[in-house]
Amino acid sequence: LEVYGAQPPIEILRQFMDYGGWYDRTEISFRKLVDVQYVTAMGPPGGGRNPITMRFQRHFNLIAVCEFDDASYKRIYETIIEWWAKGNRLDQGVETKCKALIVATLDIYNTIRLQLLPTPTKSHYTYNMRDLSKVFQGVSMVGTPPQDQLALVRLWAHESMRVFHDRLV
Repeated sequence: LEVYGAQPPIEILRQFMDYGGWYDRTEISFRKLVDVQYVTAMGPPGGGRNPITMRFQRHFNLIAVCEFDDASYKRIYETIIEWWAKGNRLDQGVETKCKALIVATLDIYNTIRLQLLPTPTKSHYTYNMRDLSKVFQGVSMVGTPPQDQLALVRLWAHESMRVFHDRLV
């Protein structure tokens, strides 16, 4: 950020959006661009991300998606795991353990999100629903489905370590 809060790359984009081009000082002419569309995405300020100016933000329609609560996550992954368990004809005991593993995965996810916040040097400490999905996708893609609870827990632990632990430095 500059002293006045401007961000030069963003100001260049804003100038294009305001005027449709840039003034070329070498040829003393205006360079106009036509038929340009922008699609942008950004996260909220924090963790090394700066807020953008209102002068730039006014050019966009803002859409915000709220984070799901634990009950929603639980419902989503219970449905997926129940489908997987029925498709692979797992024991009732193994299927019951699946529900406990969903709760355990959510506990790990919530703990990591609260305690391992992203910083400029560790910007990869951002976690979202995709990480939860990777755990359950890994469990469900195993070649031979686990036949007992211990095998399921080992598989889950391996996938959880692969998704969450491997990102830590």
